[in-house]
Amino acid sequence: MILLSKTLRYFIVTAQEQSIRLAAHILCITPSPLCRTIKLFETNLGHKLFTRTSNGLKLTDYGRELYDTLFPLYAEVCNLEKKIINKSHTYKSIVNKFKIGIDHHDYAYLSPVFSSHFFKNEEKSISLEYFSPDEVNIVDALKNGTCQVFFSAKHIGCGPDILHVSLPTDTIMLAVKRDSYRQFDSQVEAFSGKALVQYEQHHNDSAAIDIENYFSNNKINVKRLDVPELYVQLAMIEKGDAVGLMPSSVINIISERNYRIKLIPFLCGYKYLTIERNVYFMNNSQNFIENNILPIIATKTESLVS
Repeated sequence: MILLSKTLRYFIVTAQEQSIRLAAHILCITPSPLCRTIKLFETNLGHKLFTRTSNGLKLTDYGRELYDTLFPLYAEVCNLEKKIINKSHTYKSIVNKFKIGIDHHDYAYLSPVFSSHFFKNEEKSISLEYFSPDEVNIVDALKNGTCQVFFSAKHIGCGPDILHVSLPTDTIMLAVKRDSYRQFDSQVEAFSGKALVQYEQHHNDSAAIDIENYFSNNKINVKRLDVPELYVQLAMIEKGDAVGLMPSSVINIISERNYRIKLIPFLCGYKYLTIERNVYFMNNSQNFIENNILPIIATKTESLVS
């Protein structure tokens, strides 16, 4: 973190996870320094922020008011920080680094890669690099070595030096709190009284247009929240504060983290909305990519749409 204080991030994540253990896992620290930071924060504020219950931590009234005040600012600074970091990537040396390029934040289908031995290999400098879809030229990024493999929803012409592989498509799903999905009689009713978080809202234009038409045709007026972090979105859905529209591959992350979230096929009009998945790489890297990257990604994701 460049712009955010450690104390603020620790407080926000702990409030979202309602667990010192889970928050420490996300923050890549042990529980002890997290507890010390929270206690020091409480001392400086002169108020308790959390109380312990049989179900984990619960925000006090003061803590909830502080969280509601700070979170919009936190989300805004997080977004600004990402822009600063992404811009700085242009100037970093790429020597001895293996960069996986991506032009969207919709990366749930890549989660098996992130948790694999390949991605955690300490002998290699392996990173996931985000490039603005309006600015990146995938062919140029591969040819000049800015990245060695590029994942995109776009299907582009490559030329003879670059190989293209189509991956299994994703389906957009309605994500709701697991124990609440039987409480509504229709899909339209599921949006009633809930905020909406959309994971990577503009993954492609046609899907975005179809979703907007669906809301308009069904006279659904939802409060949209611009929350860029996937884990924050999932925490909000799990608490019942929101519903979400997410790709079916997000089930990988939901299962890994044991989120109490149910994915329901989202019927948009009379059809399901799908997201294309494509991967591009130089032909001289074919053997390496096919042996070390592609096998990690499931060749066929089990469909959640019956």
